[in-house]
Amino acid sequence: MSGGSRLQAWRNRALVIVVYEQGGVVGLADDPAPFHFRYDEVSGFTQDVVKRYVNQSYRGISTTCVVALNDGRSHRLQGQSTRTERNVVEDFRQLVDPRIAAAQLPGMLAAMRRGQVLAFGPYVLEPGVLTTGTGRKHKRLPWSQVEQVTVERGFVKVTERGRRGTWATAGISAVPNLTAFLHLVREAQAGG
Repeated sequence: MSGGSRLQAWRNRALVIVVYEQGGVVGLADDPAPFHFRYDEVSGFTQDVVKRYVNQSYRGISTTCVVALNDGRSHRLQGQSTRTERNVVEDFRQLVDPRIAAAQLPGMLAAMRRGQVLAFGPYVLEPGVLTTGTGRKHKRLPWSQVEQVTVERGFVKVTERGRRGTWATAGISAVPNLTAFLHLVREAQAGG
């Protein structure tokens, strides 16, 4: 390396992301051991998408994804898109999220049908109820009382039938495997 700081040298390196039918590879262009994963090895996929504004003027989107694997390895990707340039991390999130959910859902659906408890960060799917919180803030809502679970402005919101406002709210970055979670909620509401 000739001149410049180590940080500047790192910033100028190209991030390479390759998405395959069964998995992906992420690393810097000259990385001898890039992070690689199969979709069926992913234990957790968290994502956070934040629209940035300055003085009420849209400046772009910050996208952060964390891929955690069953063997304990994980990798964090972060990128910022502007009004004129889209970052590759945004495309990565949109490509791998449905593929990871498709690999996870068969096992999760089978576990749910066997009556097992499935945790998604602050939300826990139990037989007959959706729970959130711990200790004195622990709340339980029977599936028949869940009106809807939506993603709005970076939050996963749960509303209860016949009540105004939200029953529970959590940031999307706190809910791993968000796509699978939303699918399982629909399945539970339908009585599956």
